[in-house]
Amino acid sequence: MAAETLEKHLLVTISEDINALFGLRYVFGFFSRRDLVRLTLFYVSARPGSEAFDSSAPFCASGQESSFGNACRTPPQTLTTARDWLLDMGFPGDRIELRSAPAKYGTVKDIAAEAERGLYDAVVLGRRGLSWFDEIFDDSITHRMLWESISFPLWVCRNPMRHRKNVLLCVDGSEQSLRVADHVGFVLRNEPEHSVTVFHNRALSLPEGQSIEYIMAGAIAVLKENGIEDERIDILVKSSKDPAELILKQAQEGEFAAVAVGRTGGKPDGLRNIFGSTSQTLLRKLEGAALWISK
Repeated sequence: MAAETLEKHLLVTISEDINALFGLRYVFGFFSRRDLVRLTLFYVSARPGSEAFDSSAPFCASGQESSFGNACRTPPQTLTTARDWLLDMGFPGDRIELRSAPAKYGTVKDIAAEAERGLYDAVVLGRRGLSWFDEIFDDSITHRMLWESISFPLWVCRNPMRHRKNVLLCVDGSEQSLRVADHVGFVLRNEPEHSVTVFHNRALSLPEGQSIEYIMAGAIAVLKENGIEDERIDILVKSSKDPAELILKQAQEGEFAAVAVGRTGGKPDGLRNIFGSTSQTLLRKLEGAALWISK
């Protein structure tokens, strides 16, 4: 039976650097059913007193001009540029929404607040968006405050390559890896051009009472529950004492469009544990593919 058709709603962060819209380009290139994708382009302004925030009126649509008595306001130029790029590429205009917010608590928590408010299916960060991870790493108080409440999947797009397809789903038997499997299944339903490779590193210690077969079967069952067909699911098991480097190697060799990993839940007890050493390494080194992180 065909999978139920579900819309994906993504929050795509937009920065002042209009020449580095990697997140936007990644999303556009990844989805073939763009009619099932809704994008909210989000910009945090460093100038809270700017005219863009003086009204609660919505931003003007493409081709609509702000004027006295008009119920719309002019969006920041960086949002206009991003929207125009999508429209020029043929993305449906009615699937794009513009949002902005004045800087209040720092870029990290401002993005997190919008993500929690809008209940988005994922938050997309482009190459320049990595700076907010730098803020986390540089400020242990910030990362602890953020990590207690963050509940949304992150897509980190560092120099993604347009020709790449498919998702490398990393599983280890944890609840987090099952949740990221569910996220992958949800995103890939109605996207037949992408397949999933369920990947396990046999050098990792297994949860008590679990086997590799049990772990793989659990992840596959979650994918199937989301409507992913058998022919779109592959299995790969390898061994390495350096799990991050193994994942990086597989992502490069398989030319995957995304690497999906689960993160450890709860508040970390130290800065190095915010994602765990594997996810930290992937965050810093993975290029060509996007990193999907889900709790």
